[in-house]
Amino acid sequence: MFAEAVSYLVLVGASFYGLYALTPADQPYGYLAAAFCFIHGLISLVRTIQGSEDCARSYFVSMAIVEVLPLPLANIEFYRQTSQCGLAFIHGISLILLLYDVMGSLGDDGDRATDTVKDLTLVGNIISGTYLGIQEEKYFHVGAAASAGIARFGSHLVGYFLPSAESHVDTLSRAAIIGLMTYSLTSK
Repeated sequence: MFAEAVSYLVLVGASFYGLYALTPADQPYGYLAAAFCFIHGLISLVRTIQGSEDCARSYFVSMAIVEVLPLPLANIEFYRQTSQCGLAFIHGISLILLLYDVMGSLGDDGDRATDTVKDLTLVGNIISGTYLGIQEEKYFHVGAAASAGIARFGSHLVGYFLPSAESHVDTLSRAAIIGLMTYSLTSK
């Protein structure tokens, strides 16, 4: 329980850093990603501290949002700062998947096809963020993309060897996405 609470506290801290450093007027998509992760971190932290399974539906909806949302929104912000800003809204297509995933979570009829599309969308966002980071020589973009890959795929790999660490790796990777995005967007 202690390690789980600490990992959620790190997510809350990274998200609070994003909310403090980013401005909704200048980086609205990054601010939105930080806000969603902040709320998810708080819900998770309270559930962990209380040791209860209350608000299970809210937690699973929050988890579905945080699984998909941070990297596409970070990529939109990254592309908005370049000469290729027209490509930013291609990442908005990823958000349509979020709608279907959340609807499936609410109706208890999610399926493997949604997970496969979610994985493919995430891989596309990882490739895009990595490409932009290398092209613009902004390696924090690459770090955010790598963190998203670790959150989605690396945590499962860690789970095979250390099952108790899987959720911690996932949560800390999501905190890294928000922290790296915020630092990249605010550093000159």
